[in-house]
Amino acid sequence: MIIKGWNKYSLTLTLHPSFTLSLMREDRGGYVKYLGLCRELRLREYIDGLIAEGPCEADYIREICGIVEDPLNVADEVELRYYDIYYYLATQWRGVGLSTASRDPDYIFISVYLSRRTSYHNNVIRWVNDLFKLVSGVNDIIKLETAKLFKQPQLRGLSNAIKEYLKRVKPMIIKGRIHDVRVNLLSIGGVGPKVTYAFMLHALRLTDIAPADTHYAYLANSIGIDFKLPRKELCIKYDCYECVHHKCLVGLSRTYFGRALGYLQTIAFMHVKNLCKRGLCDNCLLKKYGRCKRQ
Repeated sequence: MIIKGWNKYSLTLTLHPSFTLSLMREDRGGYVKYLGLCRELRLREYIDGLIAEGPCEADYIREICGIVEDPLNVADEVELRYYDIYYYLATQWRGVGLSTASRDPDYIFISVYLSRRTSYHNNVIRWVNDLFKLVSGVNDIIKLETAKLFKQPQLRGLSNAIKEYLKRVKPMIIKGRIHDVRVNLLSIGGVGPKVTYAFMLHALRLTDIAPADTHYAYLANSIGIDFKLPRKELCIKYDCYECVHHKCLVGLSRTYFGRALGYLQTIAFMHVKNLCKRGLCDNCLLKKYGRCKRQ
């Protein structure tokens, strides 16, 4: 099946910053989905789109490959004062879509939970792969006693986190009770706002929510947003639009960028990692048009 994206769309660039990548293995110049729904689905690049081979609904293929919507099509969601910033970034990273996996929330939870204070590409993807050599499904992880089996703190707490997730969060996802999903996630040991909002974006495809991770916070600082990071005790108590923490980066960003926030946060990862952190300011459209405040 050939699925078209948009001009300059790239499967590789889209999957790179996504938690969906942890459900894939690279194979013969493409990708094979080996976890969750549509196992053995094969994906490879094809002229502004991709070729998909295997049993899977086209709508879900589009979602996991980030072709649900062209990022430029949600630019009208952005407040006028930040519209050009979003446009420059989405144009500079034209190949990047927003890959999510709303039919595989359990696996996304594992990946997001493991991503705390470590390298996603160097560690988390490898840990997930190693983990599912030991077990055949998510429920089996509870029996693993990861606290005794692993040394890494991210892995040690996983058995208990999965148990709490399946008991308290999964039923709320099924019922569509998003408020309770957020609150119950935050009640799990080791889960803070970053993990919670990453899960809500990547597992529920709520694109008006995104985590205030280091790359996004770096970008926010670069474009002059005056902010503080979210506080767990307030995220449990308040929805963003009711919160008393008026400078929270997540709350401010939801107001400024609306449904485009998830796209922006994804692009921010690529932009900061590949340009800002390498000092390649001459290649940056924000710098070129005077919208980056860093010296």
